[in-house]
Amino acid sequence: MRTMKRTVYIAAPIGALALAFFQVQAQSKSPAELDDSCWVETFSDEFDSIDFWDAQTQTGQWRTRYIWDRNIIINNELQYYIDPVEHGVSPFSTDNGILNITADRTPQELIGKVEGQEYVSGVLTSENGFAQKYGRFEASAKVPGGKGLWSAFWLLPSFDQWPEGVAVLPEIDVMENLGNENRTYHTTLHTNQNGKLESHPYDHTFKTDLTKDFHLYSVVWTPEKVDWYFDKKWVASHPTPQDFTRPVHFLLNLAVGGSWTGNPDRRTKFPATYSIDYVKAFKDSGKC
Repeated sequence: MRTMKRTVYIAAPIGALALAFFQVQAQSKSPAELDDSCWVETFSDEFDSIDFWDAQTQTGQWRTRYIWDRNIIINNELQYYIDPVEHGVSPFSTDNGILNITADRTPQELIGKVEGQEYVSGVLTSENGFAQKYGRFEASAKVPGGKGLWSAFWLLPSFDQWPEGVAVLPEIDVMENLGNENRTYHTTLHTNQNGKLESHPYDHTFKTDLTKDFHLYSVVWTPEKVDWYFDKKWVASHPTPQDFTRPVHFLLNLAVGGSWTGNPDRRTKFPATYSIDYVKAFKDSGKC
């Protein structure tokens, strides 16, 4: 997700012909389709309920804020990520094994408590509950449509606190969707290996309207490369940057507005809901 660590956005210096050549070469070395027999499941949450992180007991799966302070608003976004206990209003719900993250206009009872933000929404991170180095990471999700909505599923390296002296963390964006692009989703690598932020984006457009049904968004990360898959079919590859060295955790969020997606307009419907059927991780089974 394009976060506060991306106030400068630097696209990878690669020409169209070179990129096309690289993708053809990468596809020839990457499975055209994910084979489940090649993988052993290491994590699964199918959201029959939500196991929230409890700071007092140091237990639970999902935290409702980023590693930085909740009051820090990034990317000029218009939402505030609230917590059910802290704020008495929940952006999270489950329905028959589906996790729903809902963005809505700030309710009257929270005005003055959410840094003046016009909307409230939710973020879940597994930083305290699960992290893994290398493997397959995926989510089955349905994104909402509407200008100004920004659904994301991404991976960040895990730390107890933000590492001192580091402005940018390496990052794998497995899926980002802008609500006014119903047939397109974005995958990106962000790396700091050369001392400044470099972003390597790959955009994927289909005939399918992504807002109409659930789709499987997957990434396979190895020491050599990162491969992205849509509904188990390969879509892109990139060499693994040198600073991708730590276990990563899951992040799921629905943002509203911001410098990339733009603000909602009169046609954007609220409440808006980003739905996730499950989140899973796997390690190589050694059988393929």
